[in-house]
Amino acid sequence: SDKPIFRYFYARPRPKMRSEFANAVPGLAGGIREAANEPPPAPLYKGAVHSAEIEYAMGNLPTNRVYDWQPEDYRVSAVMQGFFENFIKTGDPNGHGLPEWPAMNSRDDRPVMIIDTDSRAEPAMHRERYLFLDGL
Repeated sequence: SDKPIFRYFYARPRPKMRSEFANAVPGLAGGIREAANEPPPAPLYKGAVHSAEIEYAMGNLPTNRVYDWQPEDYRVSAVMQGFFENFIKTGDPNGHGLPEWPAMNSRDDRPVMIIDTDSRAEPAMHRERYLFLDGL
């Protein structure tokens, strides 16, 4: 039997680093390294970095004291935890109080859940890329 597939695109950027880390620069996966000289200006975030959703999905934002977590971050984390909890229990991420997350149900209907401060399902972009990769 075919199981439904649920796709997501995580879009919430991490907040700015806390002031006590002013002499540090962001590293990979949220790590930091102390700057030897004057740190370069931090780049403006254009979206979420790779692996940023792990802290949100696991609900452990308070354990990472590097970032200045905002109420919106905790709301995104709660939604993501709800999705993951439901999926683990039932195979379906949907549940009470969560945005509706449609499953992929045909090759023409490929919705994706955008997880951000306004989590919502949208038609998937770049369908032709995925079809090309499937064909390889």
